[in-house]
Amino acid sequence: MSDFIRDFLGLTQERLASWLGVNRTTLASSETGRRSLPLGHGMASARLTLATLGKVPQGVGEPLPAPPPLPPPAPDLDPLEWRLTTCRYQAKNLRWRLANMQAKAAQFEARLVAVPALRAYTGPVKNPAREAGWLALFEGEAMDGLRDECGAGPQRLLQARIAGLEREAELLAEMLPGAAS
Repeated sequence: MSDFIRDFLGLTQERLASWLGVNRTTLASSETGRRSLPLGHGMASARLTLATLGKVPQGVGEPLPAPPPLPPPAPDLDPLEWRLTTCRYQAKNLRWRLANMQAKAAQFEARLVAVPALRAYTGPVKNPAREAGWLALFEGEAMDGLRDECGAGPQRLLQARIAGLEREAELLAEMLPGAAS
């Protein structure tokens, strides 16, 4: 018997050897051509080979066609239901994160509105160097935050993730009876 049959059916050497009633090392030696299967195990091997071709051996003569294949198992909807619940939860969580992101962006945008007015002040300042450094940090944090954390780009990415999860949830809900909302 070739390891092709084993590979075709997704069997390990241990599983096939168990079905044939031989030791795994005996099967391995048989597959490499170093030895033959013991007498009496050839028919089991022939049955398996013919079964992969859709045939059933009969005592003498040509093998008969095999009966119709078994139907696949009914779909297990539990994984779909679980994924639907997960998608809905993740979308809700991301909408919450988006709302927080938008609030943080509003704060950073308010900073950028305030910076020019703060810089335009011409009155006395206790420590001009410290004031300039603080304003640079104040503005830099706002610019970096909007670019990297909560500005239009990060918000659009989060909105895309939400839309993807919501669409996935819609499709899953269509597949599952009674899973609306």
